Amino acid sequence: MIDMKIIKGFSLLELILALGIGTAISFIKFQDMKAEQENIIAQAVGEQIKQIGEAVNRYISIRYDKLSTLSSSSSQSSDPGPRACSANGCEITFQTLINEGLLPPSYTGINANKSSYKILLKRSGIVPNYVINGLITTAVPWMEGNKTRYDLLGKAMQSAGIDSGMTQSATLASGYSGSWSEKSSNYPSINKTGLLAYRVGYDSSMYSVYLRRDGTLPMTGSLNMGNQDINNARNITAAGTTTSGILHSTGDTTIGGNAQVNGDINSNNTVSGTTVSSRGETYTKNWFRTLGDGGIYFQKWGGGWNMTDANTIQAYGGKNIRTAAGLYGGYVKSTGNIDAYGTVNAQYVWASGNLNSNYVHSNGNIDANGRMNAGEFVYINGQAHQGWGCSPNGLQGRTADGAILSCVNGVWTGGSKVNRNQCMWLSASNAFSWFGKQAWELHEKPVICPDNYIMVGTKMWGWAEDVDDEHVDAYCCPLS
Repeated sequence: MIDMKIIKGFSLLELILALGIGTAISFIKFQDMKAEQENIIAQAVGEQIKQIGEAVNRYISIRYDKLSTLSSSSSQSSDPGPRACSANGCEITFQTLINEGLLPPSYTGINANKSSYKILLKRSGIVPNYVINGLITTAVPWMEGNKTRYDLLGKAMQSAGIDSGMTQSATLASGYSGSWSEKSSNYPSINKTGLLAYRVGYDSSMYSVYLRRDGTLPMTGSLNMGNQDINNARNITAAGTTTSGILHSTGDTTIGGNAQVNGDINSNNTVSGTTVSSRGETYTKNWFRTLGDGGIYFQKWGGGWNMTDANTIQAYGGKNIRTAAGLYGGYVKSTGNIDAYGTVNAQYVWASGNLNSNYVHSNGNIDANGRMNAGEFVYINGQAHQGWGCSPNGLQGRTADGAILSCVNGVWTGGSKVNRNQCMWLSASNAFSWFGKQAWELHEKPVICPDNYIMVGTKMWGWAEDVDDEHVDAYCCPLS
């Protein structure tokens, strides 16, 4: 009978297999960790060269005057440097950027791949509009043994952005898909393969965020002055809208188009324009003056006020003048009609045509060079007595009982004429009677002209021997 026993533990084969699998897993894990670490380093290298590139672009902007004249600098308070310049251009270092405050003081100038940088700047163009370009390169190529790590250089470029590039030969640095390239003949720092490069200056994409002092670089975005002033500007040209809290001009302001003002316009001098339109009311504290033959024109109705000589204000367009109050003047002249529904008070009214009114009252004279026609009656209030003196000839009056009198040869005369062809002498009925009374008593012998007769003369009768026979005869003539 076979005695079966349980065998405990691992066989040698099993142990070998287990160790092999563990080693493989560890190797794979190590490779993953290495790749992840390399990616982190590549990203950091790209961000670091971009940081330096942005600092160099700002440096070009603030030191353009020195770079355009290829002026070197070292330890100057206003221009600290270091900056070494020659006829071929200028070279600066990361310390230059630290001294200008463009990089933090803790910056070491060595990237995550343990490489330093070479920063070369070139001048091109003509005076005064020089252009400054430059190239930043790592001093040490990215190698692993004898292998150039273009893969990590590419990942670093992704992090650095559009102005980054690399050297795939010892004579040429290129950007994304050949978007830009620089030769070693222009930049001696291009001397190995595997270098990371970054383009700076006027031709770079990132430099467009800076404002060129020479004006050759147009803005691609808004200019934010951070609540600071712009001083000593000569001309400012805007194709769009200029927005300002207070727009202050010490000289002339010329506007080629329309000006929209939502508030008041105050002027201490003259406001001049071909046409000034007001959509509301217009006020003036002094005279409203027109300089030509114009005046005030009412566009809607086609009339207005104007003067064409030194004497007359006229209603333009042959329009009427109407007022609910008074119209005052020392002299009112009309070549047409004057219609008044109320009272016209004037010191003198002269009309070359008709003067029509329901009621005309004058405290003085009314003179007419023509006829005065009344469609009804004429009432004469001046009273006189026939036979009284008058002046001038031609006056018209009336007696107290309404008979018409005329001033003829200085005497008020009735309206009828004396018919001298039918005159007669009339005596009193008792003309030849003797009164028979005492001498001191009053005696009367009356004689009266008949109706429609007027006495135009008298004669005295008397007998020499008898006074009582004296009497007076009247010469009476009929009125025609």
